[in-house]
Amino acid sequence: IAMEITQEIRIKRGHIAMMKHPETSLYSGVMMMGTSEVVDKEGMTAYTDGVNKKYGRQFMATKCKTDAEVNGIILHENLHIALRHILHSRDLFLENAMLANIAADMVVNDIILNLKDKKIATLPPGCCYDPRFHNMNMREVYRILKEENKGGTKGPGGNGSGGGEQQFDEHDIHGQGKE
Repeated sequence: IAMEITQEIRIKRGHIAMMKHPETSLYSGVMMMGTSEVVDKEGMTAYTDGVNKKYGRQFMATKCKTDAEVNGIILHENLHIALRHILHSRDLFLENAMLANIAADMVVNDIILNLKDKKIATLPPGCCYDPRFHNMNMREVYRILKEENKGGTKGPGGNGSGGGEQQFDEHDIHGQGKE
């Protein structure tokens, strides 16, 4: 009897794999915080309010082909929490939500794409990344993007990967675990 591997099972497996892996186990406490759930919301990629994590079922099923890509999305949302992007950068999100989102994503994606073991976590194609921002924090990336875009809301310039199909997750600066 073949069991269907649901997105919920993929998320649970990803949590367990990363909690056991030497390169990602330090995020175990963050992964255990709040809730992690798969939701059936049209067009949703992934989401955090700084405590809870939500993953769009359709996005996970169609964009995350491998276990490493599932893990990359899980790690992505948990890194936003670990780095306290929502809590400490509320002013940036209020000033320009699109640039703040891009800056936060650039930072966490840089961490994921620079893991030594690419088998534990990587990102699906089309995710927001630019090697120019290696080892920068969110405020540094935001400042550069704001200057390059003169305060506009268009995406980053430079030689980032992903072209026009970049996927952006959602950040709820008002939620902080309150639903």
